Amino acid sequence: MGKRTHWRSFFLCLCAIVIAGAVMVLVLPRLAGLFLLGLYCIPTNSTFPLPHEPGVLYFAQFYDPLWIAIAATIASVVMSFADYAMVEAWMRHPRLGAVQHPKLFKWAVKWMKRWPFAIIVLFSLTPLPISVVRILAPASGYPVSRYIAAQIVGRLPRFYLLAYLGAAVQFPAWVLVAIFVATVGLFWLTSRSPKDADDAVDADEVDAIDPVEPGSTSTWPPTASV
Repeated sequence: MGKRTHWRSFFLCLCAIVIAGAVMVLVLPRLAGLFLLGLYCIPTNSTFPLPHEPGVLYFAQFYDPLWIAIAATIASVVMSFADYAMVEAWMRHPRLGAVQHPKLFKWAVKWMKRWPFAIIVLFSLTPLPISVVRILAPASGYPVSRYIAAQIVGRLPRFYLLAYLGAAVQFPAWVLVAIFVATVGLFWLTSRSPKDADDAVDADEVDAIDPVEPGSTSTWPPTASV
């Protein structure tokens, strides 16, 4: 499945969500919040450093945790197609294809290719940054269908537990805004010095997996093991 197909799948899914949301607002207006949550969770379950937790915790005050989990998981699945398209386009770009920190990138791809499904579930279920696997999965050539399956296995229980917490605690709006700002700020602070992390990776542990070099005619992504 090429990047054009990924973009096509993303836009078709996005249109389906908009149509379903419009019908929901007209027929069952009390469920309109689930539609808004789904729209919020599309960009916040992506390679972008935006937290989905504040939105889930907020809407959990008004809806059953199961409905919250389903809406947020659907949004996460939809964004998967766009992430694959963006990352594959990035890897094919003649200037951007050569990543800035190759040792760290190769090391991460190496482990991603060993246990892809388990790693995706782990990052989807736990507080680990989901943007990591949203880059590594397409970069390692992992099929998008299996990636989506792993996303559902990990994201659905995660969203349910978050929604259950939000319904039980009833967080004030200012706390949720603070969580959003703090999460974005922490990401940008910790991403300012990637060189130290790159130097910490032993070159002997790196496989012979190379991203596309500028001017290279090799294909991307590589074939991944199941």
